Amino acid sequence: MNGSLYRSIRSSDLEAARNARFAADFFEFDRPKPAGDWRIRHCLPIDTEAYCAVVTPWKAYVEGTSGWLPVRDDPFDGLPEAYEAVGLPTPDPLTLDAWHDDFRIIEQERVIPPLVRTALDRFSGDADVVSSAVITAMTFTTGRSTGYSSSNYPIRSWRCRSRLAPSRSSHVAHPWFMLNRDDEPILYLAGRAELVSALDRLAPGSVVGLQPNDRYY
Repeated sequence: MNGSLYRSIRSSDLEAARNARFAADFFEFDRPKPAGDWRIRHCLPIDTEAYCAVVTPWKAYVEGTSGWLPVRDDPFDGLPEAYEAVGLPTPDPLTLDAWHDDFRIIEQERVIPPLVRTALDRFSGDADVVSSAVITAMTFTTGRSTGYSSSNYPIRSWRCRSRLAPSRSSHVAHPWFMLNRDDEPILYLAGRAELVSALDRLAPGSVVGLQPNDRYY
């Protein structure tokens, strides 16, 4: 034992462990793109049923006569409350594009709403690739390699995690994939449509539905 949580694996082993399909222009396969050209399909599997963004605490700024001004001192947990604070109607549909057009956004402490963690756990069955404690700590690290991938990319920092059930599991698990930027208050998720619907129901105002060709911020 060397005390490490990790064990080295070959890239071929990692590819063999993947059970998802990726686009031909997935970021690991294709050349770097200009910042505004990134799409969800470049970052997450393309054979899942649904995609969404979970908003984590953020501070909102709006442009005033003297520059960008904070909407309030405390961070927001979701999006509708920020629109209410500045006296604007929440866009319908609510999209990441509209949110980024309307506010200057500063990431705060990245905390997953407890009910969102509960939903992720429920859809994971007996999977032990990522534990609830790890998700709570927001470290997104794991000592196992099955179903896990992580890459450092020259333009952006990526953390992509999947949670899968071992074959011996007695409970049904549905793979879901999580990706986060290191400077945006967003967690990107791909998985079953039922999971995305559950997240939207449990964290209203903090979940934004996505499509594979939507912009990745």
